[in-house]
Amino acid sequence: MANTNDLFLGLGHLIPIGSSDLKSDDKVPTYARGQLSFIRDAFGARVFRYMRNRTASATAVGELMARTANTTITNITSGTTTSITKTAAGWTVDAFKEDILFFDDVDASAGAAPEGELGVIVSNTATVIQIDGKRPFSAAAAVNDDFIVYSLFQWKDAADGDLGRDVFGICMAIVSTLYYGWLQCYGYCPDAVHTTAAVTAGDPVVAGAAAIAAFGTDGQELWIGWSPLGIKADQVVLTALVFIDVFSPEGPGTAP
Repeated sequence: MANTNDLFLGLGHLIPIGSSDLKSDDKVPTYARGQLSFIRDAFGARVFRYMRNRTASATAVGELMARTANTTITNITSGTTTSITKTAAGWTVDAFKEDILFFDDVDASAGAAPEGELGVIVSNTATVIQIDGKRPFSAAAAVNDDFIVYSLFQWKDAADGDLGRDVFGICMAIVSTLYYGWLQCYGYCPDAVHTTAAVTAGDPVVAGAAAIAAFGTDGQELWIGWSPLGIKADQVVLTALVFIDVFSPEGPGTAP
């Protein structure tokens, strides 16, 4: 039986914000995770997302961030239509909150419901993940079923080779570990941190180690924007103006 849940859950809207908001370092979120906002300043129209820092240290202003890696969960111990349990899993409490729990495989019967369905995680303990009861699975999870946790709103340092679709944006402030802050995801961004490799004005840019990097021979699936003025290899201060656009990377696949 197909999941007949509504295709909306916790609907919200774009909001305008000010410069003090963009410098947020919030232990307790003051906006919904994934909240989109916009401003218009001397650099034109710019769009931002409110997200959570899952790196082991505070992020710096201008660093590039990307989606945290998926968590694969195999052979659960038990489950219901709104929860799964895995004995001795050792998960960090509420580390998965507001992530997606994807039902990857039904062990007992290939292709049977609720394989392929998903729920929004509202909480987790060290061994139990709970999803929103307003969007349950159409059948109960059971022993040895497999799942994937997919992050919508939690970031790590970007890395060389990150796909454009998985890059979240440029950090607007120092954001502490497990705190919340804003990332710019569209528009001109001054003082973005970049690597030492030169970039020709007008060329695409990709992800480096928490930084903007030259695209070199990287395919379109890695492009995340472009360099309006270029970047010199011998710059002492490794920041530059970039135009970032992670909403519509040139090539959304894993290869050109």
